[in-house]
Amino acid sequence: MFAKPSNYILGVDVKHFVQYLLSCCIVCCAASPAVTADEREDFFEARIRPLLISRCTECHGSLIREGELQLDHQAAAFTGGVSGKAIIPGDAKNSLLYQAVAQTHESLAMPPDDSLSNEEIANIRKWIDEGAVWPVSKIEFFQRSIFNTITRSCVKCHDEKQKPGGLSLVSRERLLRGGQSGPAAVAGDADNSLLINMLSGRVSSSTDHTEILNKKDLASFQQWINDGIHWREPNAAPQYVIADEQREFWSFQPVLRSAVPSSSSNSVNPIDHYIQSQLDNGHLKPSRQASARDLIRRAYYDLLGLPPEPAQIRDFQQQFTEHGRSAFADLVDRLLESPHYGERWGRHWLDLVRYADTAGDAADFPVPEAYKYRNYVIDSFNRDKPYDQFIKEQLAGDLLPADSEDHRWEQVIGTGYIAISRRIGVSPQNLKHITIEDTINNLGTTFLGLTLGCARCHDHKFDPLPTTDYYALYGIFASSIYPHAGAEHKPWRQDFVYRIGQDEAAQLLAEKREVLEQWNQKERVALELYRDFQRKKVTEPGKTRQSTWANVLAVREQRRRHAESFPDLEIAYAIQEGSPHDEFVQRGGSPATNARGQLVPRGFLQILGGQTLSADAQGSGRLELANWIAANDNPLTARVMANRIWHYHFGKGLVTSTSDFGVRGNTPTHPQLLDYLALELMDQGWSIKHLHRRIMNSDVYMRSTGDVTQSIARDPDNKNYWRFDRQRMDAEQIRDTLLTISQELDNTRGSRHPFDHRLTYFYRQHEPFVGSFETPQRTVYQMQQRFVKNDYLDLFDGPDGNIQMSERKVTTTTLQALFMMNSDFIHQRSQIIAERILKEAANTDLRIQQSYELLFGRRPMPHETEHVKTIVERLTQASDQSAAWLSVIRSMLSSNEFFYLD
Repeated sequence: MFAKPSNYILGVDVKHFVQYLLSCCIVCCAASPAVTADEREDFFEARIRPLLISRCTECHGSLIREGELQLDHQAAAFTGGVSGKAIIPGDAKNSLLYQAVAQTHESLAMPPDDSLSNEEIANIRKWIDEGAVWPVSKIEFFQRSIFNTITRSCVKCHDEKQKPGGLSLVSRERLLRGGQSGPAAVAGDADNSLLINMLSGRVSSSTDHTEILNKKDLASFQQWINDGIHWREPNAAPQYVIADEQREFWSFQPVLRSAVPSSSSNSVNPIDHYIQSQLDNGHLKPSRQASARDLIRRAYYDLLGLPPEPAQIRDFQQQFTEHGRSAFADLVDRLLESPHYGERWGRHWLDLVRYADTAGDAADFPVPEAYKYRNYVIDSFNRDKPYDQFIKEQLAGDLLPADSEDHRWEQVIGTGYIAISRRIGVSPQNLKHITIEDTINNLGTTFLGLTLGCARCHDHKFDPLPTTDYYALYGIFASSIYPHAGAEHKPWRQDFVYRIGQDEAAQLLAEKREVLEQWNQKERVALELYRDFQRKKVTEPGKTRQSTWANVLAVREQRRRHAESFPDLEIAYAIQEGSPHDEFVQRGGSPATNARGQLVPRGFLQILGGQTLSADAQGSGRLELANWIAANDNPLTARVMANRIWHYHFGKGLVTSTSDFGVRGNTPTHPQLLDYLALELMDQGWSIKHLHRRIMNSDVYMRSTGDVTQSIARDPDNKNYWRFDRQRMDAEQIRDTLLTISQELDNTRGSRHPFDHRLTYFYRQHEPFVGSFETPQRTVYQMQQRFVKNDYLDLFDGPDGNIQMSERKVTTTTLQALFMMNSDFIHQRSQIIAERILKEAANTDLRIQQSYELLFGRRPMPHETEHVKTIVERLTQASDQSAAWLSVIRSMLSSNEFFYLD
């Protein structure tokens, strides 16, 4: 027998066996269908595009391109970034995108915080290895083939402001809404869409539209409409989604009505049980009740900002001894009816809305009419105007119904809240977006306790406030007309509101304005000649800088005489309706056209409901905004205001960050009490005075400032309100107290400041308005500038018209001490008070008693009387009685007891 060749195994020819296996493989492969192009597109849409959007484009999208890598459309993704090509079709192993997500690259890892699952990584590899098919999405088709044509050829006429035929083409919503001829397009039906019929010439119009698009572009428009009119502008931010945990944040929850907790308190006031239950839990003992003297001074300064007279203190001490708490309740009622109440609590509101009598532009032009809004605020508090109505009048008073002409005008003046927004620069009319930012930021912090201004350039970093929320509000205020008080580059006033109506005022003033404009032109010419003279290196013979400037002044003087002949019509620094329109997102906060983002419908914050204006809304949206903010189901408005009232009574709020109820703010120390107060405010017709009564008649308000050893050890900061915190008088209280004691205070109502005539201002950045109008009236009536601060108010932490002051800082400085020792104001008041005491009291003992009662609200202790007598006797030997008592009074005014209230 012959041996078998070596290429035989188990009797089989290996060569032929291998050929057989290969043929089987080929047959099998031919029997399995190849992956089709449609299947690859479906795989991309189902597995890859959602993955890129959810896990990649936040850092590698059109707005943020880390490493210059953009993964939101094909061309950019295939180009790659600074590290090289991200995607190599057919070769996943060498594609940086795969290496990064699989984390096989030495320096690249995506996403940085949370790796993809093994299935997701496998899908990325499969997609790239199969050719990285990336079909153009309907959104990409819009952005590549439709958007530029609409922007270039359509929106230049059919924008938000012009709208010929009532048609705007700035958004999908506007396209579907259409104009006077009906909807401009029907999603999914190009043949029956008016836009296509107009562009193709099937429907005639007064304007020929057939030349706008070529055949290719027209076909693209037809495909776009048939596909459903998908619309998202290039660089538009992805849809903002509020997470469940963001919605669950405490301040966005509905105001809850809870059962009053049980406690060891015997009070009938629910406030005391909310406070005492927390004291019980913390084993804290409250301080005793304050003395009658402390209570009346506390109530007077709290509600009026003024001291009680010594006789009033003595009378209340008698009443309190006989009737106890009911005497204090009667006192609170009387004080709430005083006209001085509005002056005190109106000042709190003016702090919040950064009130000032000047515009705040680079030259700080005066606004003589601003005082009307100040007085409106004071009157509103005195009348206990419901807080929800107060909100509505300040945002949309000109749009509210009124019972009478006086009522209508009062509500118009209320919109001065918006008008006093700060103007910026030498041409504030060109920087309206900054003024609107000031409006929106103040609206957010004042009414809602939210820092909305942080969403101007990007989504809020901490709170659920997307940029689109900011521009939903921006459109409302951009659709309103702000008055122009004047500025260096445009000193002529404009758009103030006339009580007789704009049209009637224009007709009445037409001739005067025509002549004034002639003088304006003469002034411009004279000023330009002066500037031209300043620029010349060689002057003309006979001309000097002084003579050229004198010519300018001469023209201005003649212009002033004409301006002062204008009829004295009643005017308000208020807001009017403008041209209603939505606004585009301003990327980076810039209003430049090339920074324009998506169009945002006017509306409210998404976290608070996200309401938008109805399709048939005619106005700016201010009235709707006012109603949204003032609604009882808004979880923030009542909470924020109730917390402010508590803050002004106790020196700190239940939420200590009184204008920030967001994530970066502080949580309430007593959340159930805060909701109780908010409900009390709403249930009682939004009455602020009702809340005063409820709070001030509580045990917690009537406590002394004294220490309790057990409590101070466990709660040294008094977070649980086991005592009443001692408070220092603020700037207004100090000044008004001194004028009261010296009997110089003029209690009449403040009115217009003595500015020059409103049509005669020519201030410049380097020669701004500077003025100071001294008055013996209450400090709230003093003229308040934005650029130049009042020295006294600034020294004692007074108001600042440039920023919201929801919580005034309290400083103790050397300059304050020097002011109390050396200033003319203190010297003069001390002199008058000393003369009063010498005149009204017959001997040294009575004078000491009167000085203590006037300045400290109490009688002196025996050792204090002896001490002052010794000082007076020693000083009298060196000078006369008047000088001796002047020194005594000045020393007492510098003491802590004068500055601090128990």
